[in-house]
Amino acid sequence: MRQKQEPGKIRVALSSENEFRRLGLEQLLRRVPIVGSFTICTAARELATSPAARSAEVFLVPIKELDETPSQFISRLPEGSKTLLLLNGIPDECVAYIAAAPAHGFLSEHDLSAETLADALRRLAADEVPMPQELTRKLLERASKRPAAAGQPPIYLTPREQEVLTLLVDGLSNKQIASRLRLSQHSVKRLVTSILAKLNSPNRTSAAAKALREGLVFRPADRDAGIAS
Repeated sequence: MRQKQEPGKIRVALSSENEFRRLGLEQLLRRVPIVGSFTICTAARELATSPAARSAEVFLVPIKELDETPSQFISRLPEGSKTLLLLNGIPDECVAYIAAAPAHGFLSEHDLSAETLADALRRLAADEVPMPQELTRKLLERASKRPAAAGQPPIYLTPREQEVLTLLVDGLSNKQIASRLRLSQHSVKRLVTSILAKLNSPNRTSAAAKALREGLVFRPADRDAGIAS
C-alpha cells in the first residue's frame, strides 16, 4: 500500500546504471517543488521489485538501460503509476522502437533541467504526454511515410541491440563490440543472438545484409542519397 503523500506532491522513483547520472538526477529532483519524495535505484529491474520504489507514482528510467522491451518493463510496474522514459538522443532507426513504448511521457537528456523535469511531471499529473520536440517531429515524419508491406511486421530492436547491430554491420567482432560499448563479451553474445532471431537471420553476414536492405542501420549517406534522388 502506498504511503500518504502531501497534496499536490508526487512520489518519484528512478534508476540509472551510471553513478554520475544518478547524482545529477538526485540534485534535480531536490530542486523540483512538485516532487514530495523519491527513491533511486541502480538498475531498472529494481524499480519493479523494490518496495520503496513500488510506492512511487512516477517512474523515471533511461530507455537505453532497459534489459527488456518497454512494454514488458512497464507491465511489471504498479497499476496506476506512470512511466517517464529518458531518451539519450533520438536516432532515426530507434523512432519505431520508441513509438512502440507504452510510456506516459518522454524526456530528452540533452534538454534535462529542473525546469523541464518539473514541466514533464506537471504534464503527467494533468494526464498529458510530455515529449521532446525532436521526437514529435520524427513521429509525424514517420506517420506521413508509406506503411510497411502487408505480411511484413516491423522489426523492433532495443537501443542496445541497435548499437550492436550498427557495429556488427561495420564488421566488428563480439570482442571488439564489447570493448567499444564497454560491455562483457557474454552480454554482446546474448545481444547478437537476439538480433539474429529478430531478423530471422542464420548468421551475422545475413543479418548485416538484411539490416542494410531494410534500412535498420541509419547512415548519413543514406539520407543524402534520399534527398538527391
